[in-house]
Amino acid sequence: MSSSSSLELNKIVGAVLVAGIVAMVCGTLAGMLVKPHHAEHEAVAAGEGGGGAAKPAGPAPIEPVSGLLANADPAKGQEVAKKCLTCHTFGKGEPAKVGPNLYGIVGNKHGHMEGFSYSTAISSIDKPWGYEEINHFITNPRAYAPGTKMSFAGLPKVEDRANVIAYLRTLSDNPVPLPTQDEIDAANKAYEDAKAAAAAPPPSSSSAAPVASTTQEAAAPADDSAQVVGMIASADPAKGQDIAKKCAVCHSFGNGEKAKVGPNLYGIVGNMHAHMEGFSYSDAMKNTPGTWDYAALAHYLLNPKAAIPGNKMAFAGLKKPEDRAAVIAYLRTLSDNPVPLP
Repeated sequence: MSSSSSLELNKIVGAVLVAGIVAMVCGTLAGMLVKPHHAEHEAVAAGEGGGGAAKPAGPAPIEPVSGLLANADPAKGQEVAKKCLTCHTFGKGEPAKVGPNLYGIVGNKHGHMEGFSYSTAISSIDKPWGYEEINHFITNPRAYAPGTKMSFAGLPKVEDRANVIAYLRTLSDNPVPLPTQDEIDAANKAYEDAKAAAAAPPPSSSSAAPVASTTQEAAAPADDSAQVVGMIASADPAKGQDIAKKCAVCHSFGNGEKAKVGPNLYGIVGNMHAHMEGFSYSDAMKNTPGTWDYAALAHYLLNPKAAIPGNKMAFAGLKKPEDRAAVIAYLRTLSDNPVPLP
């Protein structure tokens, strides 16, 4: 772990946090609206190398659904959404399950269900669940709301997303109007602009070295955070402490100890990002919503740079899920009141 990596305490520890336990992830919708719970979804109902030159790493542009909704099939969407019944309810006035009730979600605020304990990653988003917001979330929940515990992989087919959203629209006393032509045109333009930006070579594309570097970063390992969270209860904290010794160059671990290049990590598990009072965190870390729960740590420790773009954490990450589980199990012990095991 380098000096810069320590800058983000969480990065070191955080390298273990960001990914959620999605209880079997309710297929389509499930990936939408759930809070931090055991099999957490975080819901919203419904959300490189190019020709010789490496393209910027990042999520692919998401195809819009606005133009498809008028002809989408709510019945097909309801069929897809049946798998979400494990975690969500759909009827008006029904109580929440692991995730919130989804009645009236379209057009409503993020964190719409009164009394439901949403994660900060969802509740801090200050805009309504519009058609395209839901579309983006269902496509890739973690990209839409970094720090969400929703580990649902997403719906790759735009037709499936359109049908699910069309069904969700019917769950209302006053369904939100379908998109206007201007709104459809705007969504399509945003998509085309995103595609053009993704296709454009980076400024350093003329140089062979940067190309190799970018390509290497693009080949990020698959996220197995949910698996890691499931291993924490049986992981060995002593093994995690041994692995974490290399971090002692940049971090301190004891209660009340001063920060080094990176922050002190005591009490990090379950705490907010940028948790150490008085430590100078990077803007990327300070502006990342959510808390360092088990899922977030597991996700972050896998690939710090990908988990929180712009952070100063140079640590490449822990690729082995058993190593991340052990480190997180150790970090959990660094507290006066350890967070309950998952």
